[in-house]
Amino acid sequence: MSALPPLRAVQVFEAVGRCGGITAAADELGVSPGAVTQQIHLLESFLNTRLIQRSGRGIELTRWGSLYLPYARAAMDQLRRGGREVGRARRSNHLTVSTLPSLTNRWLSPLLFTWRDSQPKTSLHIDSAEAEPALHESDIDFRISYGTRSRFHQRYQTLFTDYVFPVGSPALLAGKPPIKRPADMLRFPLLWTDWGPDEDSPPTWREWFAQEGVSSADIPCDMTYWLSSAMIDAAAEGLGLALAQHSMVASALATGTLVRLGERSIPMPQPYFLGWNGTALDRPVGASFQAWLINEARRFDWQAAAPLHAGRTV
Repeated sequence: MSALPPLRAVQVFEAVGRCGGITAAADELGVSPGAVTQQIHLLESFLNTRLIQRSGRGIELTRWGSLYLPYARAAMDQLRRGGREVGRARRSNHLTVSTLPSLTNRWLSPLLFTWRDSQPKTSLHIDSAEAEPALHESDIDFRISYGTRSRFHQRYQTLFTDYVFPVGSPALLAGKPPIKRPADMLRFPLLWTDWGPDEDSPPTWREWFAQEGVSSADIPCDMTYWLSSAMIDAAAEGLGLALAQHSMVASALATGTLVRLGERSIPMPQPYFLGWNGTALDRPVGASFQAWLINEARRFDWQAAAPLHAGRTV
């Protein structure tokens, strides 16, 4: 038998078996005894066998009814448990956010402390992963990622198009002749980042210097990093100058760990985006988290920050 029985009939039969009678089951379900009897007959017709029979004490299960009742009870228990889990999930103030590793360390973490201050009853789990998760098959609520990776997600929205500019550590610059023109940066080690052939990597030093009229033949490649955050950490430690993304150095610029060098900035080739699974916005804080993050992201967008592209110089 491949077809499924009528769910209402199974529910009624389970209630009769558990309550021990038609009248008691009718009282629990809030229906008439006749309606209960009708549903039992419907299930018996589906199974082509009798499930209950009359006795001197009222009704009792037949042999086949006793055989079927544990399965009906297990099915109804599972459905009740599923309903409780769905309700618990909808009421939950817990969110799981997945991001690219560099974004976690350099952009998202500082922002999330601001979010937590405004949502003290919310708990967050941050999952740093390079590979794109299948949101419809996981318990991840939101994914922040980059570029054409959006093709892996059914639901997503662009967050911002980041941009890069040179930065350096005050310790590295201390005691050195001041940087008065772009070519003066060539006196320092230059740190590069390359995300590999499968990603649109950030603009390079060659592109930045080319827009400043400096020949690419004069530009050394001293050290290349796969992770942007690793390159920025190296710059903060005074190992060289980095062509860094605004989103990833904003906190360091605010604290003075790094300083901006030069006026020119170049947009990233692809935008960052926010993806979410089908139930994320049903959470009490899901929709507000999405709106908050999109609003925060505007501060790092190339177009939104257009007046700042002239930047501060050192």
